[in-house]
Amino acid sequence: MPKKLKKNLKKSWNSMEFHLRNLKRRLGNSSGEAVLSMPKKALVKRANARPKLGLVGYFGWGNFGDELFLEAHHQYLGQDFDLTVANDLTVAPYFSRPVQELVDEVDGFVIGGGDLVNPVAVSSLYWREEYLQKPTFVYGIGVPSTKRRKKEAIIAYRKFMNHPNCKLVVARDRESYEWLRDNLQLGDKLHWYPDPVCALSRPAPKPQGDGKTLGVVMREHRSLNENMEHLKKMIAEARNNGYQIKHLVLATKELGSLDLARAQTLVEEGDELIHSESLHDLMSEIGACSMLATIKFHGMVVATMYGIPSIAMSVTPKNRNFLKMIERSEMLASYLSPELYKRVSFYPARIPNAVRYQLQRDAKKGYALLSKSIKSEL
Repeated sequence: MPKKLKKNLKKSWNSMEFHLRNLKRRLGNSSGEAVLSMPKKALVKRANARPKLGLVGYFGWGNFGDELFLEAHHQYLGQDFDLTVANDLTVAPYFSRPVQELVDEVDGFVIGGGDLVNPVAVSSLYWREEYLQKPTFVYGIGVPSTKRRKKEAIIAYRKFMNHPNCKLVVARDRESYEWLRDNLQLGDKLHWYPDPVCALSRPAPKPQGDGKTLGVVMREHRSLNENMEHLKKMIAEARNNGYQIKHLVLATKELGSLDLARAQTLVEEGDELIHSESLHDLMSEIGACSMLATIKFHGMVVATMYGIPSIAMSVTPKNRNFLKMIERSEMLASYLSPELYKRVSFYPARIPNAVRYQLQRDAKKGYALLSKSIKSEL
């Protein structure tokens, strides 16, 4: 080996030894054993300084709204936190391993959104006491029904959300906020902002032709009535008013297959049928409609954010509350109602820009509060 090269190598080696000794001395152990024997978990924490959050909700089944919640969480929380869905099974017990292992791996939990506060039953997925070992944030939740309740359920929700480690509770509409306030006495930790999906960025609408399009969204569900007479009458009325009919399957994965089978029973010659595993494609197809008739809540939410009016064909509190929020209460009509066809407009009135911009601004403020709360705890 040339003498010059040998000399340079020796200098480089001496320099490496010097820096290694300095590093060991700074770590407080000249042998370096403290580093080598450090527990694996601590090594992971050192390598990745971002806090890790477990996301709790109806995730993995393919329900349109819940999968959009995940998209919104990633958009607004993913830049500061590592996110992981808590459950890895879509059937009880929802976890393939002890829940404590999950708790040990994360720094906190975000529960929501959706109608997770059922006044007559407490889910074994959403409201596990183990989560409260870490700071927990409840976000974007609603109350599916306020007419019936069970004392045991109210006590369980009150105990969970008043726990010192439950740091924040955000409802998705004023009515849910008032129910939580009156029944659970949550104090200053309780807030409300519009549904999280109102904050979600949306793809450009799919280009459409010159004519009008009515999007029709049905779903398969154990509570669904098989009488489609009035729904079909509404579709016929839309055709008579010059609408092209587009059947949208607003679900993916397991639920998407079931909803597709339901949609196929309504398709007639000349209709479109849209089924996709891409949430962005489904949103883009909604954006291309002139009007939407939907049994699914988040079909209406996404349509609203595109400025498209919707007929809400499921008479539920969340549909009623949202339509009240955007001052379109007259657009609530069950698919079983003889008056349904009257909701089809020859000239559909778009949702004003000021309304949807305000929804988006307020929903973003909700995420800003959530992010600030998490950072203050973690």
